[in-house]
Amino acid sequence: MKKIFWLLPGLLLLLQGSLYAQITELTGLVTNDKEEILIGASVFWKDTRQGTTTDAEGRFRLKSRPDAAVLVVQYAGHTPAEVEVMPDENNIWIEVAGITQLQEVTVSGKGFDNRISTIETRNIESISSKELRKAPCCNLSESFQTNGAIDVTYPNALTGVKEIQLLGLRGIYSQFLIENRPTMTGIATPFAFEYVPGTWLNGIVLAKGASSVRTGNTGITGQVNVDLVKPQSDKPVFVNAFTSSEGRGELNVHLNKKGEFLSSGIYLHGSIVENNWDTNDDNFKDSPNRQQLNAMYRAIYDGPLGCAQINVQALSDRRQSGQIRENQAGQIFPIDQRNDRVEVWGKYGKEQLFGQRFMELGNIVSASWHRANSLFGKNGYQAEQRSFYWQTLVENIIGNTNNKIVVAPSVQYDDIIESVNEDDLSRRETVAGVMAEYTFSRPTPRMEIPDFVLVLGGRIDHNSRFGWQATPRLSARYNFTEKSVVRISAGRGFRSPNLIAENISLLASNRTLKFADNLGAEEGWNYGANYTQDFKIANRQANFSIDLYRTDFVRQIIVDMEQAPAQSPQGDLFHFAFYNNPGKSFSNSMLAYFQVNLLKGLDIKLAYKINDVRAEFADGQLKRIPLVARQRGLVNLDYTTPDKKWTLNTYMQVIGVQRLPDNSFVPHDYVHHFPAESPVFALWNAQITRKIGEKWEIYGGCENITGYQQHHAIIAANEPESPYFNGAQVWAPMMRQIGYLGVRYSPAGL
Repeated sequence: MKKIFWLLPGLLLLLQGSLYAQITELTGLVTNDKEEILIGASVFWKDTRQGTTTDAEGRFRLKSRPDAAVLVVQYAGHTPAEVEVMPDENNIWIEVAGITQLQEVTVSGKGFDNRISTIETRNIESISSKELRKAPCCNLSESFQTNGAIDVTYPNALTGVKEIQLLGLRGIYSQFLIENRPTMTGIATPFAFEYVPGTWLNGIVLAKGASSVRTGNTGITGQVNVDLVKPQSDKPVFVNAFTSSEGRGELNVHLNKKGEFLSSGIYLHGSIVENNWDTNDDNFKDSPNRQQLNAMYRAIYDGPLGCAQINVQALSDRRQSGQIRENQAGQIFPIDQRNDRVEVWGKYGKEQLFGQRFMELGNIVSASWHRANSLFGKNGYQAEQRSFYWQTLVENIIGNTNNKIVVAPSVQYDDIIESVNEDDLSRRETVAGVMAEYTFSRPTPRMEIPDFVLVLGGRIDHNSRFGWQATPRLSARYNFTEKSVVRISAGRGFRSPNLIAENISLLASNRTLKFADNLGAEEGWNYGANYTQDFKIANRQANFSIDLYRTDFVRQIIVDMEQAPAQSPQGDLFHFAFYNNPGKSFSNSMLAYFQVNLLKGLDIKLAYKINDVRAEFADGQLKRIPLVARQRGLVNLDYTTPDKKWTLNTYMQVIGVQRLPDNSFVPHDYVHHFPAESPVFALWNAQITRKIGEKWEIYGGCENITGYQQHHAIIAANEPESPYFNGAQVWAPMMRQIGYLGVRYSPAGL
């Protein structure tokens, strides 16, 4: 079987030799006049409806014309460009000019900064770098505040851990990628999104539901793919400084050098949070103090030999929290978390492999080292992880561009040394496999884009811990018009659990951890449908989208915080239990999304979500999963003045009822402030930005303007030595109003 896997790329090459047909195709790159790539730009042949949009790297593909023709490029806020393309040209670079008073009239309302594609086969939502500037996105975990699809949980009062939720399920069921490369798994999971500084982000692509099998068999609910800034398109020098009333300070510096074929960049980040805030008077810090140093070096080659890059990232992160003063017994509950990480990764790609125009080769290699050393009161946690990833991908057509195929073998290796107190949880895991993905596109005379596209993918992996795993996936779309599309997807996914790292906040308690003997890989099926419609209201651009998704788990590990205490000679013993779901476990999620350019410079975004997430627990009851809001709403308003000098962004999130963990086994005196369900509440944030010339940009704002706060977050806060002590039930912000101020500076212009 293994020999067959390795022979597949060779068999593919032979297949192409017999079926290959000479079909001309134009590829290109779209940037602005500052050489920043433009994601989602419209590219089409003049006087036709044959067109496409640029992808997350600013690139596009389009069928060539037999004669000289004019190519039109449009992007919101920029002058449309018209370029004459000769028949023998197959690769071009187009620069779109910047904004002028006349240009504003021409392009107003042509696109949104948060875009749901009507052309992509999968249900993909793109978040541009401009959208990320509408809130203080100091790191990736803070970059979804204006997004309706992803929810970010509130940081734990003791550990500061935040995580995302997608389709109603924890972020551990979605796959995290940096430029299509899996990363920061295992013990890096708790703070993975906080290890990507906000200024490094060029854009984010969310793929909802069963996505591609190219990057592995994980990602049951979808993928979060981050596109980083690139030295050839980033500003030569960029500085961002930020401070807030939380006691937070941050400095980011980008230094880039562009060459004809080779460009390089150094990206530096330093941040600190220092305060002793205790606004609810429980003698515990409302959030940890934090110090982080983070640096990345990038070198990218794009020339006759192909495309290649090498990247190195190193970071050190420390967090201190816990009690501020000693309690009556003269004791203190300290929390100290240290994480250090080094990662090296590279890519190499080659077009027109073996002289065949549509054959492409891609290679990805990465290696990382991560160490965690933490203390949570009496609980000690130490871990070290070494990881390696390799993938080689071959892509080609079968006969013509209506039929494409991708084949890619890959290997993921993780060596994890992990212990909690006296328990050794060390493990080694190797996942080796191969994938194949076929894409069929049906051209149609009434549209210049295919009206029907089908993607069939599958992979077979051998996991050294859990055996063979087969992962089939399907995606399809049908376009009624270029602006109206319906999509469906279905597929299977697996996940190797990292129980301690993924539930690190549970260590901020005095409960023991109880693991069932038969825990294995988690497995689930995801099914979904999406309808997206672009249209105009009073000649203003508008977009409507609705998502319907269901996830059914074949096997899911339940983290049970509600079991009755076990009896022991020392008295009742409270614990957190980990076991396989004994019955049903599922999630139903519906998201309705609407955005409109109501007036010139004024965009409005509305989102409404319903989540029904349930599982059968050990007591035989089918219950809603705790700390998941059944309903959520988002209202977002963005206004930019006609001269583009002032921008106002404000949004309100409405969070519905959440079932809280059952505390009936805890004495009433400790939990009488903890309800069975959280109330409905709203959070309001606002930011204003001022551009000064071409070099400066100043922004300021306030988070949680109304000051809504969870007043009681720690059970038995006055008795941290008690068996009832537990700090893992956070359902709302711990901090009240937080004001902030920042400045961006670039000598090369903004």
